[in-house]
Amino acid sequence: MRCPNCGAEVPAGAATCSVCHYDLGLTQRIPVTKVVWCPTCGALVPPEAHSCPKCGAPLGAPARSKTGRAVRDLGIPTIEGASDQDGGDAPGGGADSTRAIPRIESAIPSEASPESATVRHDRMPRTRVLMVAAVAAIALAGGTALWITHPWDPSLYVTHAQTDADTSMAGYPGYISSLTGQDGSSDSTDGSSDGSSDGAATDSGSGTVSVYQAISDDYDKLGTYADELDQSVSDLVSVGVSGTSSEREQGKETAEQTAIALSNLIDDISSLDDGNGTYASDIANMATLGNWLRNRSDAICEAWEVSATMASEEKTMAPLKKIGYSSGTDSYKTLFDENYKSWKPAEQ
Repeated sequence: MRCPNCGAEVPAGAATCSVCHYDLGLTQRIPVTKVVWCPTCGALVPPEAHSCPKCGAPLGAPARSKTGRAVRDLGIPTIEGASDQDGGDAPGGGADSTRAIPRIESAIPSEASPESATVRHDRMPRTRVLMVAAVAAIALAGGTALWITHPWDPSLYVTHAQTDADTSMAGYPGYISSLTGQDGSSDSTDGSSDGSSDGAATDSGSGTVSVYQAISDDYDKLGTYADELDQSVSDLVSVGVSGTSSEREQGKETAEQTAIALSNLIDDISSLDDGNGTYASDIANMATLGNWLRNRSDAICEAWEVSATMASEEKTMAPLKKIGYSSGTDSYKTLFDENYKSWKPAEQ
């Protein structure tokens, strides 16, 4: 036998070619002249077979081409050429001389060109989508601007006071609007401040002013404010516990006025200076009396503050109980009463 690869003679039963070492065990090549197909199923059949080994159909004489080689008729339709229509003048004339493969349409669509209308449509958003997106962006920006500016309520984010303070009581006789020491001014034009005895030993308009007279005036004012605090406590027990809202507010304002006047007086006492120290002990004693009254006044003001909220008796009197209040007296009142008369300044 011959090697199908190089054509060299090889012994029968050899596995490989001795010349080109071709594997003779590969698929055997069958000469086209010996090929026979089943006309029913198209399977290859041996040349001497009378029936198809696959479908069992009987086999007749195989079709042969003009060259004498076996052919397989696939039933492909013929295309009538121009030569057939004109009388068969074309070479190899006749309809059987030309066989054409019919056009097969693929189920998979071909790729569209980048410039096609379909690709442009898929690449660019639709007009309706662009319009909706534009309207949404405008609405969002406009809504944010309105929320920030609030043109219908320009004062929405204003945090400072919009109305002037109530000064209807300004100039009212006996009304004290500020603390002398905190204002940094000891001058008073309306007589409402207790800094009338300003501690100066001399007055440029009227000559020398007695230090003792200034000390004596402040001493008398301490007694006056002590009486006012006693009255405020008495009102707190009656009106501050069971009174109306207006009565409680009035008692709160009165206590605050006394507290401001007392603070101004203490500031005035601390500014007293006799120069040679003659009344130094008297000034120190009055400063101590003033501090006792101020501590008591702070507790009373706190109690009135609670009373203005229409609180109960227990809550209203709680600030006074912190300073030992019981039966109309407290620790600071006791200290003041025990030392006020004995510390009265004497002229020297």
